[in-house]
Amino acid sequence: MDTVVLATGFRVTDNPAFGKITGRGGRSLAAAFGQTYLGTVVPGFPNYFQLSGANTGLGHSSIVFMIESQLRYVLDAVRAIDAAGGGPAEVRPQVAAAYNAELQRKLPDTVWGSGCASWYLDSEGRNVTLWPGFTFDLRRRTRRFRASDFILSGAASRPSRPPAGAQQR
Repeated sequence: MDTVVLATGFRVTDNPAFGKITGRGGRSLAAAFGQTYLGTVVPGFPNYFQLSGANTGLGHSSIVFMIESQLRYVLDAVRAIDAAGGGPAEVRPQVAAAYNAELQRKLPDTVWGSGCASWYLDSEGRNVTLWPGFTFDLRRRTRRFRASDFILSGAASRPSRPPAGAQQR
């Protein structure tokens, strides 16, 4: 028995929900898609973390491994942000730009960069969907949160909290 599946509306690079999420200056997440750092954080979106973001999709391994790597990174980030005073944290735009330039340099050498049109490509023809390397490379990159890659605002932007166990009046 043969089965033919016709599907329309599968939108990976232009998720309609991303147009409703805005960061600094009113910029939408849709406009920033493909500019993530480690597929996890986006410049202009302080304290925004995502899993399975841009360039974390796979055609050769398990996405679970990628998600676990990102999750470990997010937990380390939350600890580091809290230790720095808990203020907003935002990836430095130049860090994200350099990271994405590196990915875009690697992608043409992959099977995904063969020149065919596909849903992996955005409206500009960039592959912002797939990871261009080994999964263990993303695991290595997400092993530790690097505060130097971020603008950390510290406690000045957070209301003070009473010490644990203190009674509030």
